[in-house]
Order: sequence, then structure tokens, then C-alpha cells
Amino acid sequence: MKLFVPSGFLVLTLAIAPVVCIADPVHTAPTNALTVQQALRMLQDQGYYDFKKIKLEQDEDEIEVEARNKIGHKVEIELDLYTGQVLTIEHD
Repeated sequence: MKLFVPSGFLVLTLAIAPVVCIADPVHTAPTNALTVQQALRMLQDQGYYDFKKIKLEQDEDEIEVEARNKIGHKVEIELDLYTGQVLTIEHD
């Protein structure tokens, strides 16, 4: 027995078939990385305040923060994403 399926039926079936989409995954920090809140608390404990710009650089394993130091000068601080160690401090 032969089954006859009109070609228009096949096209219509393909056109209305559900499409599976795979979305780009949302990049999140690894589980052992510091959160932004943890990093800011560490900086506050060291006397930094007035945080303006906070940037997570996963490809460089860093958190960049613009803030003011103890004497009120603007600084940009780079922290290690995992340990919280201050890597660099640039004064503006």
C-alpha cells in the first residue's frame, strides 16, 4: 500500500511545526567568585566609599570599582574576582 501525501501538506506541516530555540546562556560569575556586595563590603572595611562604577570583568577575573579613598580622592580599584585582593589602585 502506497501512502500519498500532497507536497503542499508537507510544506504546511513544516511551516507550522514548533521550532526549538536555544537561547544564549546568561553569563554568571562562577560559584566561587565574589559577589558585588561582598567586594564592596571588603572595600568599605578598607575605608573606601562613594562607589560610582562597578564593573565585573569575568574574562580578566577582576572587579573594577570607582570610589573615593579614606582622604576623599577618586580612585579606580581592581580586585581579584575570587580572593578580593586589591590588584591595582589608580588615582584620578
